[in-house]
Amino acid sequence: MKAATPVAAGPPPRDLVTIATHLPQRKERPDLRAEAAASAKLTSKLASDPSSALPCVLEIAHELCHAGTAGFSLLRPDRADGTTVRWELVHGSLASYQGIDATRTKSPCGLCLDAGTTILVSRPTRVFAWLEGTHPPIIETLIVPLLDDTGCAHGTLWIAHHEPDARCTYDDARIVEQLAQQMMLALRLQEHARDRERAFIVLQSLQVAQRALLSHDVEQERIRRVRAEAAARESARALLFKEAMANEVNHRTKNTLQAASALLTMQAKATSSAEARRALLDGHARLQLLAEVHSLLCIEPNDTQSVFMPRLLQAVCDALARSFGQTCPGVRLEVSCDPISLSADDAIAIALLSNEVVTNAYKHAFADQSSGEISVQLHCSAGQALVLRISDTGTGTGANPMNSKHGMGLKLMRLLSAQVGGVLDVASPATGGGTTVTLKLDRATTFDRVAEPVVRPAPAAGTAA
Repeated sequence: MKAATPVAAGPPPRDLVTIATHLPQRKERPDLRAEAAASAKLTSKLASDPSSALPCVLEIAHELCHAGTAGFSLLRPDRADGTTVRWELVHGSLASYQGIDATRTKSPCGLCLDAGTTILVSRPTRVFAWLEGTHPPIIETLIVPLLDDTGCAHGTLWIAHHEPDARCTYDDARIVEQLAQQMMLALRLQEHARDRERAFIVLQSLQVAQRALLSHDVEQERIRRVRAEAAARESARALLFKEAMANEVNHRTKNTLQAASALLTMQAKATSSAEARRALLDGHARLQLLAEVHSLLCIEPNDTQSVFMPRLLQAVCDALARSFGQTCPGVRLEVSCDPISLSADDAIAIALLSNEVVTNAYKHAFADQSSGEISVQLHCSAGQALVLRISDTGTGTGANPMNSKHGMGLKLMRLLSAQVGGVLDVASPATGGGTTVTLKLDRATTFDRVAEPVVRPAPAAGTAA
């Protein structure tokens, strides 16, 4: 497609450009679940095929921001006009204009790069007349600069609205800015892949030339030695790249979990409904538990696909003991676990179920008692059966809302047990006096080199773990 011929009529009007921090908040709450699912999808793309991540970013921006168009513009040197801005990828209503060029100094993207921050341009055709030819017309466009670690500009990521009543918000700016970081990572990964491909071609050419020049056995042996050394260096570089990529993904996953957790806490503080506040705080606690499992997966020395269960259960119970230590100072929480390792899926399900049961015991089992005991046990029985047993010495079924058919805690427990294919049982003596929750799984477990089960009480209130 030929380059457009932009025309700018002096400096932009004052009401043309808005800095992103001045944008209004959305009236509706942000869809954190949709953002988390989109982040997971994009992370998978980055890890498996960085070239597919760029169109994925545009699809996510188009969907989460309810935009008419999402685009990626790239700076390209031009000997005649200086630097041009090309609509490299376009998704949505203006997809047919993909590949169009405009001079940087006469483009909305140039305004954004000159400002060095996210901007909102309202009715850009007032200054950039060449945009009048686009259909549908652009009512307003939100533009985010793509900057590397040194502050060098590579282009912009933008969304556009075409409906008169559609407007960008502060949440849109936050989402697009986060996606811009992911897009810069994808661009870097693509560049690394091209560098490796060029290096491989050069290495192949060198090998062909050497094979043509060398004929006797001594030279052939020397060539084999050189190839082996080059392969070892390449393997070392590939390993370093893989480790760097894993660290980057883990870092971004950690940031996503922390951001979602902080948003739940902020929303809980802002709501006036006690029931909604409790639900948000419960969600915050479960998200913190997922973050704990993710942290343990990252620090496992040899097997990043399994979790050492004594460490995980002890961490969960330590956090619960500190959380409820002020309200239940006389309740003792003890953990007993065989030295086994489970897959991440099983470990997460068992940790979430333990969190629900122990939290319920703290809240409801000791309402009329000043002291008591909660026991969490995870052991292997005969026939490779894995048994999780959580019991308390509290008031029993009479005061335990977990026995309600409509209780959220029991619904979540049943969902988790079905997820891992286990058998769940909730029992309490007819006369009261404690509740026992048992989960049985048929699992082939991996034992650590520890002779005895790990038994340790959770810390008392006010003490460090």
